[in-house]
Amino acid sequence: MIRATLDVNVLASGFPTDAGTPAQLIDRWTELAYELVISEHILEGLSRTWQKPYYQRRYSPERVQESISLLRTAASMVAPVSTVRGIAEDEEDDLVLGTAVAGNARFLVTGDKYLQELGHYQCITILSPRQFLDLLDADGTLRNE
Repeated sequence: MIRATLDVNVLASGFPTDAGTPAQLIDRWTELAYELVISEHILEGLSRTWQKPYYQRRYSPERVQESISLLRTAASMVAPVSTVRGIAEDEEDDLVLGTAVAGNARFLVTGDKYLQELGHYQCITILSPRQFLDLLDADGTLRNE
């Protein structure tokens, strides 16, 4: 099965709704179309994001806790490698890349334009949520790796 790391921006957008590309990626993960690789760093960023007023109006504290619990138990948790430094625009994004590296992820899925412009890092392909969803939909062989 392919392994992918979803950035905080994708996870934060995907859980509170049933519509849209990030939500479809969450659905594909729960349907076991790919293995999700995350780190405590990503979960902490997600918790901070969901505390912002925009999300608090759309996503109850109970649903936040349910989502964090699901991620902790169903996703593959790794510690980011510390060797990824100065690759992205900031340390936060380096830690996301470090998560993908540590988890042997084949894909990093992000809405971050700078990371998307990198295109690749080591053996990791960096894609937008739409590109990853299209890849999952178009190439069923990815599910059997």
